[in-house]
Order: sequence, then structure tokens, then C-alpha cells
Amino acid sequence: MTLVAARARPHGSGRTPARRFLLLLCLGVVLVRATYVPRPLRNDEGGYLLVARRWHTGGEFLYGDYFVDRPPLLLLLFRIASLTEWDQAIRVLAIPFVVVFVLSGWRAGCLLAGPPGGRWAALVAAGVMCSPGLAADQADGELFGAALVMAAVALALSAWNAGSAARARWWAGASGALAAAAPLVKQNVLEGLLLLAGLVVLGYLGRDGAARDRAVLVAPAALLGALVPCAAFGLWLVAARVPPDAAWRDLVGFRGAAFDAIWSSTPDTAISRGALLLVLGTVTGLVPVCITWFVAARRCLSDRPVERRAITTLLVFGLVAIIAGGSYWPPYLLQLAPAAVLAAGALAPSASRAGAWTRGLGRTVVAVATVWTVVAIVVHAAVPSAWYSQRIGEWLAASKAPGDSGFVAYGLPSVLEAADLPSPYPHLWSVPMRTSDPDQARLRATLAGPRAPTWIVQVTGLNAWDIDDGSRLRDLVRGRYRVVAEICGRPVWLRQDVSRDLAVPPTC
Repeated sequence: MTLVAARARPHGSGRTPARRFLLLLCLGVVLVRATYVPRPLRNDEGGYLLVARRWHTGGEFLYGDYFVDRPPLLLLLFRIASLTEWDQAIRVLAIPFVVVFVLSGWRAGCLLAGPPGGRWAALVAAGVMCSPGLAADQADGELFGAALVMAAVALALSAWNAGSAARARWWAGASGALAAAAPLVKQNVLEGLLLLAGLVVLGYLGRDGAARDRAVLVAPAALLGALVPCAAFGLWLVAARVPPDAAWRDLVGFRGAAFDAIWSSTPDTAISRGALLLVLGTVTGLVPVCITWFVAARRCLSDRPVERRAITTLLVFGLVAIIAGGSYWPPYLLQLAPAAVLAAGALAPSASRAGAWTRGLGRTVVAVATVWTVVAIVVHAAVPSAWYSQRIGEWLAASKAPGDSGFVAYGLPSVLEAADLPSPYPHLWSVPMRTSDPDQARLRATLAGPRAPTWIVQVTGLNAWDIDDGSRLRDLVRGRYRVVAEICGRPVWLRQDVSRDLAVPPTC
């Protein structure tokens, strides 16, 4: 069995300029990401960190006493960050993942279209992973998952274009391992597995004998690599004494129930966020890159039908996954990042056979995306970083006493993380509460019981989404708590049977 050597392997004559370009680009990425480190954690970051710090086996849910619908590898990353007392450590941990994303994008672009493809892909990768417009300033599951997918994609293309069978097997095995690890960070990040499957299936069923040989060589190695994180996940379930059906319910089944809860109660809000998502995807360049690829795909990579079809499949899957998400928060767009980087690399001038119009369109899209990214970074740097959740949490930390606990109505667990307050109620986010406790029976029992939280922070109306239509929760809160402060415009309630020396309200 003979493998065809890489058809778009980077030329040796361009190694020094390429290294200089990559060094400067990665240095710029690190500097930009470093400016995000000291800023307050956002909602999901604070919530995951709160859960990770209190992660234990034998609790009611996957990670102990709090419900989280995210896979264990993401919580493991936050657990590593929680080993320090510095909350922003998770932002530092995200920096090498972003650098890996950029380097992997460059490698994939070079394999698709030579050095020009590598430069285009790396530039788009750096812009996407540093864009505040995509909420890439946060260290969230979408960012970590995208980095693993991009690395898996680069390794898969390396295996597909390898000059020797040994290298093809090693790269395919590593690609399979990273591709299977990505959905253990975020469930729907399956692009790495899809690319491997697409290369193997399309290559085997195609008319190219060399592609068929590559498919036969890559498939078993990739499958073996993918089994490694799957086996690790199974061992964790056994060690944590988590039944497989419970893991499936919390990590997969819950998503469908949450989608129904969101669209049955706040469809207008979801539609508005979806429209905003479309605007953000357009100005940051992701949507134009996708459109350009769909327009020019048949004329690009004309001698690589397998890779061309695989890129199209990844873009379509990413769009479907975003639509199926339901909530439409800005980080959702990072689902498209790996496929968009591949498309940008494939659209590079050396790969395009469509003539001047395609080259001009591709250059325009990349240039506009770069400009908007720079503008977003500058604007983000000029905006004050004192998010009100951080200010409320700091005030609670200065006002609390040992043994206190808290509840945020509704969601915003970053407040509790900043205050270092545990919660006796297991649903830290609003969507799990609306999905798993829609009539608030458990919440009312918690507030009326012996483990009632000391503090309640009200960041939304207690009857938001008409969830307390009968006023049972509001009557309970008014009967057992009193408002003691208003921090950043949000009422803070203290249980009536306790008193605390309150800190001076901060400037918000």
C-alpha cells in the first residue's frame, strides 16, 4: 500500500517567513488574550468554577450537589483552574488552547492550499479566537471545544496527506483521540469526528484508488484513537458511581427538554438573540466566509473533491448545531470557527481556480473580518470591566459571615462565585430551573426549609417568564426575607432571623 505524498505540503523555501509570520501572529494573540485575563468572569465561567470547586462524588448530580449539563472534560479544566485561589486562572489556561487553534489552522491551511492557505487560515483563526464580538474573550466550553476540533482537523489532514504509512497511522490516531475528546467538553462539538468520517467514507467510495488506500489506512488508527477518551469517560462514570442512563439524561436528554422550555416561555427573546447572532456572525466575518465558501466551493480545491465535500459538511453541521441550540448566545458562533478556518485556507489565491472574482471576494471577506476584529478588541478594551455581577459578589463577600449561603434569582452563578457563597438550591442557571423545577416546588421548599439561603440576590423579577403566576414564591420571600441593600440596581435580600454588618455599596 502506497500513500501519495502531501500535494499541498509547505515548501521549504518559505519556512523562515512562515515561522516569522506565525511567531508574530501568536505573540499578538497572546498579548490580546492577556488583556482579557484580569477582567471579571462571566456567568458561565463563574458558574463552572463554582461547581468545580465543590465537585465531589456521591452527590445528587454528576458533579455533586449542583446540576450542570456540560460534560466532565470541561469541568476538569475548571477543576484544574480551581486549584489556585485566583479565579482568572481559567482565562490563563485558555491561552495555550487559543495558540494551538491558530497553529492548527495554519497547518490545515498549508495542507489545503500551500503557504498562502496557511497564512489566510491562521489570520482568520487568530481573529475568531480573539474576537469579543463572539464572546471569545471568555474561557468557555465553546472555546476549548473549538481548539480540540481544530487540532483534530489539522492532524486528520496531516494523516490524509502523509508520505508514509507510519506517520499516517500516528496522526490519524492522535486526530481520533482529540476529535472524541471535543464532545466531552461540549456535546455538539462533533466536527473532528465528522471530518474523519467524511474523509474515510468519501475517500473509500470515490474513484481515486490512492484515496481509497488512504481511507483503509486512516480508519482503524482513527477509531483506535477515538476509543481512548471514550474509555476514559466510561472509567470516570464507574469511579464516580454515575449510572450511564443518568449521564445520558443530564448531558443529552436535558438539552431537548431545555429547548422546549425556552421556546414555550420566551420565543420572542430567543428570536431576538438569534437575530443578534446573525449580525455578530456577519460583522465578525464568520457568515461571509461561509457564504463565500458555498458560492465558490465547486471552483476551489477542484483536484480535492474529498476535502472540499468534507469542509461543506462541517459548515452545514455547524449551522444546524447553532440553530438547534435554542438560546443563541454569542459563543455559539464558535461552533463554526474550525470549518470557517478551513474554508478561508481553501479560498486562498493559490487554491482558487475561479479566477479574479473569487480571489477578490476571498480577500475582501478576510480583510473585513480582520478590521472588525481589531475594532471589537479596541472597543472591548475601552469598556469598563466592572460587570455588576462581580460588584455584587464582592459586596456579598465583604458583608457575609462564616456559614452563609446564597441564591440568585434567577441564574447568574458568577455572583455566588465572586462572593464564595455556596447555594442550597441545585439549579444555578435559569434554564435548568425552568426545565427541571418549572413550578418552583423545590425552590420554595428550599427557601422555606431549615437550609434556606442567608442571602437572595434578585437580578430579574421573581415572576420572570410568569413562573410565579400565583405569587407563592414572592409571598414566601417577603415573609421570610427583607431587602437590606440595592447593589448595582439589584435588590439584595437577607433572611429576617439573621443580621449582618453590611459593607459600603460599591460604585457600579
